[in-house]
Amino acid sequence: MTRPFLPLTAALMAGISCGNLFRISDLLVWLSLLIALTLILLSRIWIKRRKVHFSFLLLLSIFLLGILAMNFYLDPAIAENHILRFVGDKKLSVEGMICENPQVSPEKTELVVSVSRILRDGSYLPVSGRVLLNIRESYPFRYGDFIRFHTRLRIPRNFQNQGGFDYEKYLRFRGILVRGFIKDATGFVVLRRERGNPLRTRLEHFRDLIRNSILERSPGTEGAIIQAMILGDQKMIPKEVMEKFNRTGTTHIIAISGFNIGIVAVFALFMARLCLKTEYLLLKWNVARLSMFFAIFVVIFYTFIAGAGISVVRASIMVTVFLCAFLLNREGDLYNTLSLAAFLILILAPYSLFDISFQLSFAAVAALIFFMPKWLALMPSPPPRVAAGLTRQWTLQLFHRALRGIAIFFLASLCATLGTLPLIILYFNRFSLITLVANLVCVPILGVLAIPVCLAIILAVPLSTTLADGVIRLSELLVQISLFFIDRLAALPWASVYVSTPTVPEIGAFYLLLIWSGLLLKWFAKRRDSKTALKIPLLLKAVPFILVLFFTIDGVHLYIRGIQQGRLSLTAVDVGQGNSILIRFPGGKTMLVDGGGFFDDSFDLGKFVLAPYLWHERISRIDTVVLTHPHPDHLQGLLFILENFHVREAWINGDTSDTELYLSFRRIIREKGIVLRTLSDRTPAMDVSGVGIHFLNPEGNAVKKEMPNDDDRGKMAPSVRPSFVAKSAARLFDTTNDRSLVLKLSFGGVRFLLPADISEGVENRLVLAGIDLQSDVIFMPHHGSYRSSSIPFIEKVNPQIAVANCGAENLFGFPDPDVLRRYERINAQIYRTDRNGAVTITTDGKKLAVDVFNPGNP
Repeated sequence: MTRPFLPLTAALMAGISCGNLFRISDLLVWLSLLIALTLILLSRIWIKRRKVHFSFLLLLSIFLLGILAMNFYLDPAIAENHILRFVGDKKLSVEGMICENPQVSPEKTELVVSVSRILRDGSYLPVSGRVLLNIRESYPFRYGDFIRFHTRLRIPRNFQNQGGFDYEKYLRFRGILVRGFIKDATGFVVLRRERGNPLRTRLEHFRDLIRNSILERSPGTEGAIIQAMILGDQKMIPKEVMEKFNRTGTTHIIAISGFNIGIVAVFALFMARLCLKTEYLLLKWNVARLSMFFAIFVVIFYTFIAGAGISVVRASIMVTVFLCAFLLNREGDLYNTLSLAAFLILILAPYSLFDISFQLSFAAVAALIFFMPKWLALMPSPPPRVAAGLTRQWTLQLFHRALRGIAIFFLASLCATLGTLPLIILYFNRFSLITLVANLVCVPILGVLAIPVCLAIILAVPLSTTLADGVIRLSELLVQISLFFIDRLAALPWASVYVSTPTVPEIGAFYLLLIWSGLLLKWFAKRRDSKTALKIPLLLKAVPFILVLFFTIDGVHLYIRGIQQGRLSLTAVDVGQGNSILIRFPGGKTMLVDGGGFFDDSFDLGKFVLAPYLWHERISRIDTVVLTHPHPDHLQGLLFILENFHVREAWINGDTSDTELYLSFRRIIREKGIVLRTLSDRTPAMDVSGVGIHFLNPEGNAVKKEMPNDDDRGKMAPSVRPSFVAKSAARLFDTTNDRSLVLKLSFGGVRFLLPADISEGVENRLVLAGIDLQSDVIFMPHHGSYRSSSIPFIEKVNPQIAVANCGAENLFGFPDPDVLRRYERINAQIYRTDRNGAVTITTDGKKLAVDVFNPGNP
């Protein structure tokens, strides 16, 4: 085979993908592998001339190895004393060593602990395994710290929605099957220091020395960015600054990736050539080879300084393989070299195939290898060199060369952008419209100049304080200049756009379009150099028609799916312990009732859970956003939706709040010009695309209760204040729940009831008022709380289907077992978002159809 690593890598990738999608018995795979290896041996002994058999069997063996590798990560053997066997509601005291670099940010600290024993009933029990530990405050942990922590151990859970991130599988790839949470420093204690690998401990000390030197001289945002470019730690970069890099498409510059490692390698080659360019060395040694060896050494050295994380190691392997190809004079076939790099990375870490940075890096490099030779072939040749004394000709030549260099840099950025565009949209649903301009401005400053200067910090810090100060100041200046441009580019309102998630066929069609474009460029280059007229190959003529046909069919399919074709569907989205219901009306209009959320802002549920689901469903416009009441578990996720989706109007129940979440909610509505409506049971029924919407709560003349103000508290006796405030807060919480906006939808002969968080008191009022509550589907009031779903209310509604919006292992124990039994007594089918994931109920006005994300969970 002329390119042996292309089929080998393809077979390995196919095996890894197969193992990721399907659970195949290890025994079956091992038997198949043994048979394949035996046949390989026999083919080499008796069928020496049949190379086809050997190649097929070799590729089959690589394929089977890929399956085995994924089985090792996704279905590992669990030891009898594994920490997974101690998961439960009871808090445990666990001891272990921090085995990975702590991820410290201003809001939290994330640790991976290799546990060794637990303290139970006054005695120690040996355990094994790794635990992901989250602490809700910043603390200076180090690699090798031996700690004791007290927490409940839980199994990691996903938000079970289409288009969601598989967090559980991501942790399994890291060997983590258990997680724990700690609120503050009272939940842990550091018992001993420096219990890890001695070499790595020394390396971490050196990294701490560099980190502290940077923080002392540049404690602001610039210092955080310098740290990210040297040590690979982006946690200290403020969120608003990271958002600006995302908007301009320049995040890859500050993330240690193939781009950064490539800059380091080029700089090392340049310095080696500059230092070794003496007459003696040129005659005695092969300076080119020495430079390559030096560059490889610098890349490996930088990999360890950057923390030797899996993404850094992957980038280093890729760059090192390319350097070795040049060293061995094999640079002529870069496709084979790229395949070799991928093959080595996947052998060491098979799960890298599903890592975003791996896919983006190889897509960018493959696009450069494919397109750049074709662009260069079309570009005019550079003018011949002239003597420096001929000023006018020399200036003109310099101008042409500079223009050519800028054109090559622009084309390289264009190729890398096009090569990674489908993947960026697939994973981030975002595309920067100014990425080419931003990279053209920032890459020379923050990449070509700043990265070598940052590399010099590593050498300067242990040598001289004065030298380190000067180098860090220079790095800070370069970062400031880059931030100046990034701030202004990111401020443009059209700098980036959010888009829906593409399908696999659409991504394939886009790459087919890119390949066709490259072949067309190659044909143009041949035609220009040919003395005779060349006809366009049939393949180049056929591809455009195939693509036009595909995108036409795809567009029609999306349109038909979007207009619902006389169907109404409601989806209870899995947002954890919160509430969010997506309603899709006949004709294509959409309504989002609540957005879920948490009681703190450590996780943006709207951005990372709700929005990806909507994008997966090809929804970028929400006609109506409904906030049933201003509690965080209904409100927080709506902020990102209001900010980044096209929303026409918003409905509220009239309650206000002085929380930052609610104030942000009203501010976004005001700034976006969204129509705001306050609704109650006095609001007339509405008709949306043939669906009747009735408003059953809150009461139009109800008076909202307020908490006592500071003056009232001051008049109370000190012994009375705490209990009064606590009771008042509880009453206000209940009052806000009972004033929730309650909707009833009617379509044909089918009815849906959305009671939000009302309690038994409101339920009784609705029953006694004689309101028609009968509904085929009910979304359980207050997530299935024991204070809701009273027996008279359930009997009055008499649903066929009951859906509980609740989070897995929530602290409230929702849905309550007694509540579930009440629904079971009336033979209602029960679905729960904590077990079934997203629950979609569709009707044509006559029949109901239920579809759940996870049907395997009872």
